[in-house]
Amino acid sequence: MYVPIFGRLVAGIICVGLIGQTTIGTAQEVRRALPATPTPTPGETAAPRALPVKPTPTPGEIAAPRALPAKPFLTPATGQSILDERIDSRGSGSQNNAPSRGSSAEPDNRTRDRIANDEIRLAPEGGTENSSDPAKAQLAIADGLYVRKLYDLAAPEYETFLGRYQEDSGRAAAMYRLADCYSKMGQDSPAFNTYRMLLNEVQTGEFVGSAAFRLASRAFDQKDYGSAANLYEKAYDNSKSSEVKITALYYQAKSLELMNRKSEARPIYEEVAKTGENNPFRDAARLSVAYFALENGQKDSAFDLFRSLGADAAKPNVRVEALVRAGILGEDLKKRDESEQLFKTAISTSAEGKWKQIAQLELMKLEYDGDKFAQVLDTYAKNLNALGEETKPSVLLIVANSYRQLGKQSKALDFYNQLIRQYPSTQEAADGRYQRLVALDQSKDPSLSREVDAYLAMNPPKERADKATLLKAQALLQQNQFALAAKLYLELTNSTLPDTYKPDCYYAAGYAFSQVRNDSAAIEAFSGLLVDYPQYKLAEKALLKRALLYQDEKNYSAALTDFSKVIAQYPNSPESETALLEKGLTLGQQGEYQQMTDTFHELLEKYPNNSGAAQANFWIGWEAFKAKRYEEAIGPLSTARQKNPGEYSDRVTPPLIFCYQTLNRLDDAATEASNYIKSDTKRVSTLGDACSWLGQRYFQAKQYEKSEKFLSLLTKNVPADKIDEAVWLTLGHDQIELQHYPEAAASISAYLQSATDPADRAKAFVALSAAQLGAKQYDDATKSAEQAMTLQPEGRINAEARLAVGDVESGRGNYENAAKSYLSVAVLYEDPEVTPLALEKAYIAFHQSGNEAQANKTLTELKTRFPNYQLKTANAG
Repeated sequence: MYVPIFGRLVAGIICVGLIGQTTIGTAQEVRRALPATPTPTPGETAAPRALPVKPTPTPGEIAAPRALPAKPFLTPATGQSILDERIDSRGSGSQNNAPSRGSSAEPDNRTRDRIANDEIRLAPEGGTENSSDPAKAQLAIADGLYVRKLYDLAAPEYETFLGRYQEDSGRAAAMYRLADCYSKMGQDSPAFNTYRMLLNEVQTGEFVGSAAFRLASRAFDQKDYGSAANLYEKAYDNSKSSEVKITALYYQAKSLELMNRKSEARPIYEEVAKTGENNPFRDAARLSVAYFALENGQKDSAFDLFRSLGADAAKPNVRVEALVRAGILGEDLKKRDESEQLFKTAISTSAEGKWKQIAQLELMKLEYDGDKFAQVLDTYAKNLNALGEETKPSVLLIVANSYRQLGKQSKALDFYNQLIRQYPSTQEAADGRYQRLVALDQSKDPSLSREVDAYLAMNPPKERADKATLLKAQALLQQNQFALAAKLYLELTNSTLPDTYKPDCYYAAGYAFSQVRNDSAAIEAFSGLLVDYPQYKLAEKALLKRALLYQDEKNYSAALTDFSKVIAQYPNSPESETALLEKGLTLGQQGEYQQMTDTFHELLEKYPNNSGAAQANFWIGWEAFKAKRYEEAIGPLSTARQKNPGEYSDRVTPPLIFCYQTLNRLDDAATEASNYIKSDTKRVSTLGDACSWLGQRYFQAKQYEKSEKFLSLLTKNVPADKIDEAVWLTLGHDQIELQHYPEAAASISAYLQSATDPADRAKAFVALSAAQLGAKQYDDATKSAEQAMTLQPEGRINAEARLAVGDVESGRGNYENAAKSYLSVAVLYEDPEVTPLALEKAYIAFHQSGNEAQANKTLTELKTRFPNYQLKTANAG
C-alpha cells in the first residue's frame, strides 16, 4: 500500500504547494465521492414488478395467464368462461432471494449511485488549514492529493493519518476517502473493508450515512438483501441529504420486499410515496403499494391506488401499466363501464409496449363478455397495426369467437385457421382448435365428424376431448347415423362433461338407440337417465318413451307402470295425454276392456279435443260393439269417424251398418252403405250381406227403386258365385215393377242358372214370363209360362203360370183365348188371392173381346164367390 519514498517526497512537495494555494482565503475544492463499484447494468438492480405476460416465465415467477375468450357448448344459454381468466396482478410466489428485475416506475441504478456520489463533499471541518497541527497537516496532504484525483498517492497519506492520529476528529472523513481511493483504484475488497471499519468505529454521522449507503448498494447488488435493508436504514438515519434519505428509504423497502417481508416493506413504500418533491422513486413506491394491496385481496383499495397512479404518473409506461391494472380490477369489482374507459385511456397514451397491447386485449375481452361482438371487431380493426406478438394469439381468438357469435362462421374459421397456423404451440391455438369445431357445428359442415377425429388425435385435455366428442355425436345424430351417435352419447354419460350435459347424453342415446330398434339399449339409456337425474327437465318425456319401448317389446306390465307414473306425476303435461291414450291401448292388448274404456273416458274428459280423441272413441265404440251393445256403440264410433275420417271411415262404417241392421234402422243403414260405396263401388264386396238385406227389406216395403239400387250394386260388383241366388230373383221382380224388362229377364235368367228346386224354378219362369211379356217377347213369354206349368202341374204356381199365359194372350190381343186361360184358373183352383184375380182378368178379357154377356156373367160369378174382393181394374164392372 505504500508508494516509494521518492514518490512520496514529490507528492509531498506538490501537495504543500497545493495546500498553500487552497488554504488562503477560500475553502477547499469540493470533491465528489465517486461510486464504489462500476455502474450496474439495467435489470440487475431494479426492484421486482409484475411484468406483462411473457412467453416463458423466469424461474420463481408465475406467468400471468393469457385471457382466452371462449363461450360454452346449446349454451349454456351460463357457466365458467375462459374469458373469466385475468392477467395476474403480480406473481404470487415468494420472491425471497429472487433477482431484482426492476419496475417501469423505478429510476435506474445510475440515479442511486449519482446520489451517493453527490453526498460527501470535501469540507475543511474547521481546522485543516492549521499547519501547526500535525494531524491536520497530514490530513491536508492526503486531501490535496485526493482532490487532484491522485488516488494512489492519497491512499498512503490517509493510511499514515489514520495510523498516527487515532483520536483526531477527521478520522471519519479520512476513512471514507481512503475507502473511495481504494475503490477508484479497483481495490474493492479494501474499499469495502474500510467502509465497514468506518461504520464499526464511528457509528453515526454524515460519513457513516454515506458509507452505509455504499455498503448497502454493494450488498443489494450481490443480492444480500438482509444486509442491504439494515445498511439502507443506517444510511437513512445518518444522512443529511434528502435525496440520499429518500433513495435509502426506497431501497430499504425494496430489499425487504425481495426477502418477502412485504408487511415491513409496505409502510416504508407508503412513506416514500408521501414525498412529492424531488422524489424519483415516488411512482415506483406507489406502484408497489398498489400491488401489495392487490396481493392482500384489498381489491377496492388496489383499484383506487392503480387508478390514481394511472392519472398522474410521470412516465407514460407507468401510467399505462397502472391503468390496465385498474381496468382489470374494475372488471372484478363489476365496474365494467369504468374499466372500459380505463382501457381506452391506456390505449390512447403515448406509451408503447406490452401493457398497451394488454389494454387492447382487455378492452376486447370486456366487449366480448358484454356480448358486444361487433364492437370487438371494431376495436380489432382500429388497433390492428399496434398488435404485439404477446397478445396477438389472444386477440385472434377473441375475434374468431366474435365472428362465430355473430353467425359469420366462414370469417370465424378464417381467423381460427390463421391463429392455428401462425401460433400452433400457444394455449390460444389449442383453444382455437376446439372453438373451430364449434363453428363447423354451427355451420352444419359435413366434415365435422372427420375434423373431430383429427382433433382427438392430437390428445387434447380430457375435458375438451369429451366436448369435441359431444359435437361429433350431435353431428352423427343429425346425419341419421343413429347407431354411431348412440354409442358416443352413452360413452359420454361417464365422461368429464359437466353434469348439466350428462342427462342430455342419456336422453340422446336412448332416442338414437330407439331409431335403430335397439329397444333394450334404449330402455337402458332412459333408465340410467331416470335413476341418475330424476329431476331432469325432460324426465316425463324419457318416462313416456321408455313406456312405449316396453309396449313395443310386449312388456305390458312395465309399460302400464310407466304410463301410470306419467299420468300421476305429470298430470298437466302433454305427455300425460299420450300416456292416457297408450295406457288404454295397452289395457286393450291385455284384454282388460273395462279398464280400457275407463281410461279412454278419463282421457276424453280431461282432453276432449286431444289428438287421440278419435282413437279413444273408436275403441270405446269397438268394445260396446263386441259386447253387442249396438245402440251404445253407435255414438262413439260415429264420433271417431267425424274426428278423423281418413283413419276411421273405413273401419267404422261397416260396424255402424251392422248396428243399424240389428236395430232395424233401414234408412240409417242405407245412408251409411250409400256413403261408404259412393267413393269406391269395390267396397260393395265388404257390404254383401248389408246390400242383400237392404234390397230384400226395401222390396218388402215395395220401395223397388231402393231395392233395385242395392241389389244391382251387389250383382255388378261381386262375383256371381259369391251372390245368394235369391238376390237375382228379387232383383228381377224389382226390375219388372220398374218396367226394366230386359234387365229383369237377365236377372231372372241368372237366377235360373243356379236354382235347382222345381218349385223355385217354376216361380222364376212365371217371373221371366212377365218380363218377356213386358218386352213383348210373346212366344218366349208363353214358353216360360208353360215351362212353369210343366214344373208345377198343380198348385198355386201352376195357377200363376196359367195367369201368365192369359196375360200373354191378352198382350197379343187374343182376348177370348186370354179369358179362357183366366177362367181355367178359376175353375181349377180356389185361392183367395189368385182365383178372384183370375175372374177379374177373365171379365176384362171378355169385355175387351166384345163378349159382354160372358163378361157380365164372369163379373157376377166374381162378386158372388168373393163378395169382399176389391176390383183392381178401375173400369171393371
